[in-house]
Amino acid sequence: VSGKYGGVGLVIRGGMNLGDDEDDTPIVNNIEKIETGGSQTSSPVSPPAQGSSPPVAVNGGGSDKSITPKISSDDESDEVDIDDIERKRARQKSMEDGIRVVSAFEGYAYDAGMRVGDKLLAIDDWAITPTTSVDEVRNHLRGDPGTEVSIKFVRDGVGDGREPQTITIKRSIVSIPDVKYFGFYGDPKDRIGYIDLSGFANDAGREVRFAIRALQHGAEMIAREEENGPQGEGGELFNLADADPTKLKGLILDLRSNPGGLLTSAVDVSTLFVPNGSDIVSAKGRGFPESLYRSKTEPTLSSQTNFAVLVNDQTASAAEIVSGAVQDLDVGVVVGKGRTFGKGLVQNVQDLPYQTALKYTVAKYYTPSGRCIQSTEYKEGGRGDDAASSLSDGTRSYKSRKVADKDRSIFYTAHGRVVKDGGGVEVDYKAEPQKASPLEVILLNTGAYADFAAEWSKTHELTDNFKVDETTYQDFQRFIQKRQDSGDMKLEVLYDLPLRDLQKKLKASKFDSSSRELDKLRADIIKDVKQDFTKYKKEIIEDLEQTILSRYLPDSMVIARGLKNDVQVAETAKLLKNDKEYNRLLARDKNGVAIEKSEVDTTSSASTSTPSQGLQTLQTQW
Repeated sequence: VSGKYGGVGLVIRGGMNLGDDEDDTPIVNNIEKIETGGSQTSSPVSPPAQGSSPPVAVNGGGSDKSITPKISSDDESDEVDIDDIERKRARQKSMEDGIRVVSAFEGYAYDAGMRVGDKLLAIDDWAITPTTSVDEVRNHLRGDPGTEVSIKFVRDGVGDGREPQTITIKRSIVSIPDVKYFGFYGDPKDRIGYIDLSGFANDAGREVRFAIRALQHGAEMIAREEENGPQGEGGELFNLADADPTKLKGLILDLRSNPGGLLTSAVDVSTLFVPNGSDIVSAKGRGFPESLYRSKTEPTLSSQTNFAVLVNDQTASAAEIVSGAVQDLDVGVVVGKGRTFGKGLVQNVQDLPYQTALKYTVAKYYTPSGRCIQSTEYKEGGRGDDAASSLSDGTRSYKSRKVADKDRSIFYTAHGRVVKDGGGVEVDYKAEPQKASPLEVILLNTGAYADFAAEWSKTHELTDNFKVDETTYQDFQRFIQKRQDSGDMKLEVLYDLPLRDLQKKLKASKFDSSSRELDKLRADIIKDVKQDFTKYKKEIIEDLEQTILSRYLPDSMVIARGLKNDVQVAETAKLLKNDKEYNRLLARDKNGVAIEKSEVDTTSSASTSTPSQGLQTLQTQW
């Protein structure tokens, strides 16, 4: 839907539907999903505070969806009362918070002066009240591209926090970049580049190409300084296309939590890395013409640059096409914890009335070795194959199942390495992510970081080399304890539902002594969770610093800062510096030549299988 209206580049939250507060009907929140964006672990956007509605993107694209939160119901009146109290507390908090900025996009609202946490008061002459919905605000912010809109807001920490400010922004078609950040990782002298790719919209290929060339140019400048000393300021004009691509020693393409996007964009990105003439992906389907996508240009990345694709279990669809092509053609290594998501389907989207659409599968795609990485099979039959499982109109329902490991077929890469289908793309090199403690999960999901950052900003100013010191950390612990005491959050929230369920059953059975023991257990859980403040102090401080900084800095700077503490990126960079290990993983010698098949380590159970038909095509091509 991009191009139908102009926006200002804001993501906002708040404004719960407070109508019918007395009838205990579920609260319905409207959310607009950013279709052209993506989710990634490095995103600095803070989660909504507990009880507030999901964020809404105010941009040039998206679709409206309604989400009804699950509200536990119970036959016991005291259980119902607890839920009712929690709902009313959430309503009250949402009214007090008002409409808040969750993210301001660079190049749009951020450049105009909007920041995370700003509370909107009015759009032009239209005032925002405590009961104003996010949809109403969004509709007033949108308009014809080129027209102007005035936004009145207050910012925590500016004056007394109640002094309104007004800025005027020109509406435009908001284009959210897929490359959120690129730069050198660690010491620039190592010349290890990093690109954060969050999606596959129309311009993904162009954005990645620019990032690679910029990194190659930067690497050449660093190499020149190492050879000839500092060059001083200024200098000759330089065309990025003229940079020596071999000066970039390594490149990390971060596809973690990349949900995919356009098939053609995945092909565009892949051509930047694979040899000219390489098969990238093929698609086959019932009633769908068989298609083969092949590279017709020389790769932008030099074969002398060690290359790694970083993935996780949320890397899906178009992102898996790139990962699969890189792996099958042995032009780089895939790094992560285990497997990618496993979505090997090609889908079309058909517009429907009332701003809705139908997404339907038309084909499956296959990587260069001939494998399909779809991890879930769908078959007719539903719960059973008898007539009782049929739908009311006589048609069969469908059932799904994960592809069992024993059913996965063997395929081979260009260098003869064993790969399998039916379960996503398996990593070549394992790098474990940093595990979050239960307390970190609770603090993130309840919006505690964001809420404290808002309070902190009221009495503090951001300084150069900002760090969360011991005093600030103690203030944060007191802030959490105050919320726990007031009932605004539960440190035992991860275990609350099973505890309440057990409490109800014990009460029904009249096991009074066991009920008292359960109360003690709840207290012990809270005590154990609090101990994580000491055990995971370093990690919690890092999260808190990132959240506070996200209120002041653009997304790209917050992402760059977060990389310093990313253990998976650090492990990947370490691998790229180790030529011997890197070449061993790709089954090639130090000159980049494939090792003979007999020399390749095929100690897995697949070593006795014969190459598939797809291998012959791949070997002929190479």
